[in-house]
Amino acid sequence: MKKHLILVLVTAMVLGAGLAALAQQDSSRRQRWQRQREAQREAIETIQKHAAKLQANMEEAAKAMENRPRREDMSEEERNKFRETRRKQREEQQKIVDDLELQVAKLKGSRRLSTEHEEAIGELKAIRDLAAEEKAGKTTERLEKLISKNQTKYEEMLRKLGFEQQ
Repeated sequence: MKKHLILVLVTAMVLGAGLAALAQQDSSRRQRWQRQREAQREAIETIQKHAAKLQANMEEAAKAMENRPRREDMSEEERNKFRETRRKQREEQQKIVDDLELQVAKLKGSRRLSTEHEEAIGELKAIRDLAAEEKAGKTTERLEKLISKNQTKYEEMLRKLGFEQQ
């Protein structure tokens, strides 16, 4: 009788520990999903803000182009000032576009980014293998550098996005 009781108690303890681990794993998944949803919501808000800012910048640039005198009628100083203003506008627009790309990557999520990366790297590796078969040393070497560069770029993006590397 004692043997059966001990066996039942040990089985109950093992099942209890297993259920607790399963519940904790489910909770962890749920929290990860909620964090990803929150990050995506924030990304959408940021995209909307940047899109409005980009549109305002473009409208401002269009107005400036309409109101400026012809290039031939401008003095050298005015042309330089105009060029500098346009350069600053382009730099600001590029920063916005770069951040928009980052926000879109957040929306995609780490799995999709990983899949896209693996597909691109897979194609490059297949081409590299063909080049190696044909004994095209320089091409193989160049493809190795390109694969390495893309891998580094991908890892950097994951770090920027705060995704854990898979």
